[in-house]
Amino acid sequence: MNVIYGTLIFFFYFVKYPLVIFLPVAYFYLDYPNNWILNILACISFILILKDWFFPHEKPENCQGVKKR
Repeated sequence: MNVIYGTLIFFFYFVKYPLVIFLPVAYFYLDYPNNWILNILACISFILILKDWFFPHEKPENCQGVKKR
């Protein structure tokens, strides 16, 4: 199960932007046939992109980090 989870994280980290950009181009300009699997992946990718925009990673106030000597 950890391998599947890690693979999905890796996949959506690198593929979400190209998939959301390429899929409308493929459907409207390149006349690709409609594929429900790609539509589901594009919806998930779009939701993840929105999550990244609206909830960016922020450093907590109580985090001191590692002090270098």
